[in-house]
Amino acid sequence: MKKLLLTTTFIVSSLFAGGDSFHDFAKVKYSEPIYEYVYEQEPQRQCDEVRKRVVDYNSSYSRNDSLGVDTLVGVAAGAVLGSQVGKGNGGVAAQIVGGLLGGKVAHEIRNNYHNDDSNYKYVTTTECYDTYKNVERKVITGYKNYFVYKGVEHYKVTKRPKKRVKITHSISF
Repeated sequence: MKKLLLTTTFIVSSLFAGGDSFHDFAKVKYSEPIYEYVYEQEPQRQCDEVRKRVVDYNSSYSRNDSLGVDTLVGVAAGAVLGSQVGKGNGGVAAQIVGGLLGGKVAHEIRNNYHNDDSNYKYVTTTECYDTYKNVERKVITGYKNYFVYKGVEHYKVTKRPKKRVKITHSISF
């Protein structure tokens, strides 16, 4: 039993041996914020006026693919010119080819007489899109709390300003 009591006393005393600590408090004289610059990308909406060419369905002119009098006149003129070129069976072939070419030319002239822009109109619209701008922000990341302890000024960094600071003294053997 004596041995058990001695062993327990020895173990308990060895746990606390080798160091002793105590706490003290010091009043904070002033707290100074610690700033850090943070860079962020801030979205911004940007809009531009854009001029576009669009089809004008209300236009007085629209492409006409039907056969007209001008096409028939072109066929006749082509046939007359073709008959001047060939003789015999070649003359008939020249009349047919001349008529087809004359009709095609007359038809294309009619459809291309108007400017390509006559079927279109220009419209100004507003187009918007997102852009990103780098923005610098000044952020408080903590506070330096200045205090005087035993005649020497110190500071302790904390997340919030403090009114007093806990000081831990430790003595080791």
